[in-house]
Amino acid sequence: MQCQLSAHDGDHFGLLGDDGMCGTALWLRWHGMSEAELVVLPDCPAPGGEGCCLFADHAEQHTWEDTPEEAPCTS
Repeated sequence: MQCQLSAHDGDHFGLLGDDGMCGTALWLRWHGMSEAELVVLPDCPAPGGEGCCLFADHAEQHTWEDTPEEAPCTS
């Protein structure tokens, strides 16, 4: 699993998929080499109606702000 966030400090997050509820998704969360845990997080309410493939209150950039060599929204 690859972290979906751009370069950052702190926890890492990998998208597993839609959890069946509108406005949330199932994510793996881990820190360093620690075991990952499953978490359900609300979707990012990106400003200005832009689509962001991350979760609410994520660190750093929205996915449309990533540099071309980064691959947002992939697992």
